[in-house]
Amino acid sequence: MNIKPSLSFVVTLLCCGLILYSPNLTKKWNNGGSQAVISWDVYGYYLYLPSFFYDDLGDLNNYDYIHTTYHPGSDTKDQAFIQSETGKYVMNYSCGQAILELPAFAIGHYWAKNAGYKADGFTLPYQIALIFWCAFVACIGLWLIRKLLLRYFDDWLTALIIGIICVATNFYNYASFGPMTHAYLFTLYACILYLVDSFYRSENKRLIYAIAIGILSGLATITRPTEIICAVIPLLWGVSSIDSLCERIAFFRGSKKIVITYVLAAFLAALPQLIYWHIYAGHWLFFSYHGDDKTFSFLKPHIIDVLFSYRKGWFMYTPVMILSIAGFYQLYKSYRPLFWCIALFTVLNIYLVSAWDIWWYGGSFSMRALIQSYTLLMFPMAAFLNDVLRRKYLKYLIIAFLIFCTWYNLIMTYQANAPSKYGMMESDAMTSAYYWRLFGKTAITLRDRKLLDADEEMPEKFEPRLKEIYKVAADDKIFSDSTNELSGQKAFKLDKAIQGVDVVRLPLTKDMKHGWFRVYCSAYYPDKEWNMWNQTQFEVQLMKGQKVIKEEALRIQRITEQGSWNQVYVEIKTPRKECDTLHINFWNATSGKAIYINNIKVDYAPIE
Repeated sequence: MNIKPSLSFVVTLLCCGLILYSPNLTKKWNNGGSQAVISWDVYGYYLYLPSFFYDDLGDLNNYDYIHTTYHPGSDTKDQAFIQSETGKYVMNYSCGQAILELPAFAIGHYWAKNAGYKADGFTLPYQIALIFWCAFVACIGLWLIRKLLLRYFDDWLTALIIGIICVATNFYNYASFGPMTHAYLFTLYACILYLVDSFYRSENKRLIYAIAIGILSGLATITRPTEIICAVIPLLWGVSSIDSLCERIAFFRGSKKIVITYVLAAFLAALPQLIYWHIYAGHWLFFSYHGDDKTFSFLKPHIIDVLFSYRKGWFMYTPVMILSIAGFYQLYKSYRPLFWCIALFTVLNIYLVSAWDIWWYGGSFSMRALIQSYTLLMFPMAAFLNDVLRRKYLKYLIIAFLIFCTWYNLIMTYQANAPSKYGMMESDAMTSAYYWRLFGKTAITLRDRKLLDADEEMPEKFEPRLKEIYKVAADDKIFSDSTNELSGQKAFKLDKAIQGVDVVRLPLTKDMKHGWFRVYCSAYYPDKEWNMWNQTQFEVQLMKGQKVIKEEALRIQRITEQGSWNQVYVEIKTPRKECDTLHINFWNATSGKAIYINNIKVDYAPIE
């Protein structure tokens, strides 16, 4: 007998195929520095494994070797760990993801040992194993969510939801192009949801389910401690009213064995983290993050920024999730046993994510800290689509919106991962001007990327009017201290010792009161400063006496490449207030890396 596969089966299979194939599109294991598989946050979470097996967790003797050889992130040690009062180093990141990555590490180690690679945890076999293992784990999550959705919704609707999550949200980016915590947590939540739902449907295996749910909950918590809110799921899943809540409380009171088993299983799963902190930090509980900006401000959450900002707003970059929020009405109306659990979890989750002072979560695409919650938010989205797609005219509007969201997500995923001379999507500090300049594009220019710092640019129609009004002479005294050997040109050097140079204060004549200035320089640096806040700032100010009336600046390393001379320019329009001086200066922003500057000149275009 021929058995025809269901639509949701086919769609999920295709989605998994896409996720598992996509790492080949970028091959990040061939890249170095900040674009490698094991870099920045991924490096921080993963560092437990090579440190445990090849080094000492508390001494990290291989730190200098790792950073010199692989350049996985910041040159400062506090990017990944802190030295505790015991004198030992303690990882900033918790160990849950490292535990989940252990199979990939073992595969990479076996491969490295038998293929002639250095078995240090960072060579090619480890990188490839990590990225494909993450994709595989994400696929497990999709399959489990499919099975759970089919318990509540039709096969066609389940297929649609799986397709939306895969290709219309940033889940695809984090499942395929970088082994971050979120794909792992997505699958952990999928497992928890599936097991909790099974727990309340079965009376025979509840103790086994309680053990599994507890282990997964503990593991999620030591992957990201804020995921402790996953405890809401077994408590409230299926609760539809005050009466059913009272019944649920009574159930747990009468099932102490199950409660104790769940708590004990969660504790045992979290125990590796507690032991680690106790040994190396001297405390069973330890807040390993440090710095004024790495904490929670619970009274001042950044909810509007998290949801709507150009910098990283969830609905700005993943607009399809608006349907999930809209779907809570239909969820309450038609699937009330699911409503209260998902609604409370969503409110708590968004609040916690928004209360973190670095609410944009560093370099990322969209609001990555919410990806794991998609496992729950699929339900209100399904409830919404189940209602509106049955309506004669509204369904066409929704279908058009879904097509747009799919195109939009895929084009931004390309922008976030495609190699580009200057880099495309800004992962840390997007601006509204650059957002709209980048919208829908598959390539950018230097002129485009300048909008990350500048909030205005000279219209192209004024280009023919530009005339040179000033140029710093090649033999000017500011160039006398250093000569760049590659070009043979004199330049001034900024580094740790010399942080700033005031180049010139150019007097403005009467015919320069209404127009555009374009100030150029050429820059060269042998080693790029990747930290945006430490990048060299090229500043141009319009002044009245000693008062700055208007200023524009750009970060040189943000729009240039190391190892070659790059010409950059700052544009500034004369303000309504009268100015008498144009001031040009450079600041190395506390960076210790050297940069050479020369070929400074000023052009002017009258508006007339």
